[in-house]
Amino acid sequence: MRSLRARIAVAVATVVVAGMVAVAVVSVLALRTYLVGRADSELVDTRDRVSAVLDTRGEALVPEQLVRGSVRAGLADSVVHLRAGGRTVASYAADGSTAPAPTDAEVAALLRGPGWVPSAGAGHRGIAAETPGLQIARTDGQTLTVDEVVVVLDVSDDLATVRRLTFIELIAGGTAALGASAATWWLVGRGLSPLRRMAQDARRAVDGHQPLELRAADAPTETRALAQALDQALADRARAERRLRDFVADAAHELRTPLTSVHGWADLYQQGALTGSEVDRAFERIGEQTSRMRHLVDQLALLARLDADVPLARTQVDLRALVDDVVDDLSVLAPDRPVTWHRPGAPVLVDGDPARLAQVVQNLVGNVLRHTPGTTALRLDLTVDGADAELVVADDGPGIPADLVPQVFDRFVRRSRADRTDEAEGSGLGLAIVDGLVRAHHGTVTLHSAPDAGTTVRVRLPLPTSGV
Repeated sequence: MRSLRARIAVAVATVVVAGMVAVAVVSVLALRTYLVGRADSELVDTRDRVSAVLDTRGEALVPEQLVRGSVRAGLADSVVHLRAGGRTVASYAADGSTAPAPTDAEVAALLRGPGWVPSAGAGHRGIAAETPGLQIARTDGQTLTVDEVVVVLDVSDDLATVRRLTFIELIAGGTAALGASAATWWLVGRGLSPLRRMAQDARRAVDGHQPLELRAADAPTETRALAQALDQALADRARAERRLRDFVADAAHELRTPLTSVHGWADLYQQGALTGSEVDRAFERIGEQTSRMRHLVDQLALLARLDADVPLARTQVDLRALVDDVVDDLSVLAPDRPVTWHRPGAPVLVDGDPARLAQVVQNLVGNVLRHTPGTTALRLDLTVDGADAELVVADDGPGIPADLVPQVFDRFVRRSRADRTDEAEGSGLGLAIVDGLVRAHHGTVTLHSAPDAGTTVRVRLPLPTSGV
C-alpha cells in the first residue's frame, strides 16, 4: 500500500474500529455481568426464603402448601427441587409447570454458590442449600424427608437482551466504522491536496517550466515547511543552472579571444602574408596565447577537482616559509611596491598541500599587483589565533566596487566585464580558486573592501590537533 492517503485512512479506521470493538465488548460484558449478578442475588434471596419456610421452628412437619406458597412469593420464573438420598423427590415451579431435575454433579457445584444448570436448559442459573432430616407433609398424606433444597431460575430473557445488545453494537459499530473510514478518506485527501499541487508544480519546474512559489500562507504548518524547503531547493537548482550557463559562457568567451588570435596569426602565415621577423612575431604571439589558454584550462580543471571533492595531498606545511617565498618574489616582480611583512617569530604549521597553499598566497598577492597602482602599499600578516592560523593580505588601493563585493569569490567575476580582452584583468578565477582551496583545507576566507579604503582578505586555516 504505497498511497499515503490510503495508509492514513486505514490507520485511522483501524484505530476507530479497535476503539469501538473495545467499547462494545466492555459494554456487553458489563451488561451480562450485571444481569447475571442480579439473578444470583435473587437466587440467594429465594433460597434463603424457602429454607426459612422449611426450617420453621416448633413444627415437626412443614406443609407442602407452605412450600408452594413460598415459591410463588419468590421469583416468577423459579423452580424449587427437594432432594433426599441423592435424588429429587419433589419439584415446585412458580408457574405450576414441571422442570427437569438437576444432576448430582450440578447440585454438588450449586452447594458452593450460584452457577449454571445445563440440565434445566440453556439460560438457567441455580443455587442449593443443605437441610438434613427436614420433614414435609404432602397433601396426599405422605411424608418427605428432605436433605437438600435446589432453586433454579430462568435467565434466558436476560441473555437474549445481551444478544440483542451485541447485535446492535455490531450493526452500529460497522456503520460508524464505514462512516469514519469514508470521512477520513475525504479529510485526508483534502489535507493532502496542497502536497499534490506542490508535486505538480515541482514536476513542472523539473520539466523546465518557470518555477512557481509553492508556499501558501493558509497552508498547514507541516505543508508550509515542506513548501519552503522545496522552494529553496528549486531556487538553488535554478541558481546552479544559471551559474553553469554563465560559467560555460564565460569559459567560452575567455577561450575565444586567444583562439581568435592564434587562428588569425596562423591564417596570415598560411597565406604567406608574413615575412622575416613577422614570422617570428607570429609564433611568439601564438605561444603566448597558447600559454594563456593552457593556464585557463588548468584553472578550470582545478576548480572541477575542488567541486568533485578530490582529496588534496596532506603534509605539514610552514605558512611562514610560504609567505617568505612570495615576499622574495615580490622584490623581483614589483621592486618599487611598498611591502610590509609582519613575520612571526616561530614557524606556523598547518596540515595541507604545500603547492596549493602556496597558490592561495600567490593568487592573493597577485590580485593586489594586478588591480592596484604600483605605488599601493601591500601588507601581509601571519598570526596564530586560538586553534587557527590567520593570514591577512591587505592593501590601501582603490578598493572593490560595493556591488561586486558579495560576488568576489564567484567565478569569472572582475571589476570590468566590458574589458574582457585585456590580459591585465586576468581570468576572474583567482579568488574563486582561493575560496575553493581554503575550503578544501577546512578553512574560511573573508574579504572586506570599500571604495578608496583598500581591500583586506583574511584566510583562516585550522592548526593540527594535538597528538596527531
